[in-house]
Amino acid sequence: MQNKQLSDVKGKELVAAGHALANAIGMDTPLIEIAKMMAALATRLDCALVRGDELEAQRDAMAADNAALKELATGYADRADQLLSDLTGNCESDNRRECLEECNKTPATDAYLNSVRADAVQKLWEDSLSDVGQVLAEIRAYDDASEAAGIVHSEIQERVDDFVAQLR
Repeated sequence: MQNKQLSDVKGKELVAAGHALANAIGMDTPLIEIAKMMAALATRLDCALVRGDELEAQRDAMAADNAALKELATGYADRADQLLSDLTGNCESDNRRECLEECNKTPATDAYLNSVRADAVQKLWEDSLSDVGQVLAEIRAYDDASEAAGIVHSEIQERVDDFVAQLR
């Protein structure tokens, strides 16, 4: 598996994969097979943590950008209010506040970003399911874990579908 694919794994999917693999372990499972399972999970966890750090840095940068934009808009509105006050003798304009509140709303952008997020969650689900399937196949655990894998698959699918629906 490639590192980029591994880095897309979310914590809940990793936990679900760990439980599915743990259910595949029986009394007759060789230690080498258990070690392979643990190594695969450790690799996936490491990649997931790196990806989480990258996403956190991206989020922080975007938050700083948005804060700067809102501060700029507020500054312009305050300056316009001051100019209006200088011209009319009024010290405050209610219209400026309403205008500023409306300017800071971005429903189209919010809807688009939610759609992108929902698509990303769906892609993550598909990639994660494929990766878990590959790991289970590599360690020949499908026969022993088919029932547990089905339960985990159904549970994760339901959660992903609910989350995607909330985003959209």
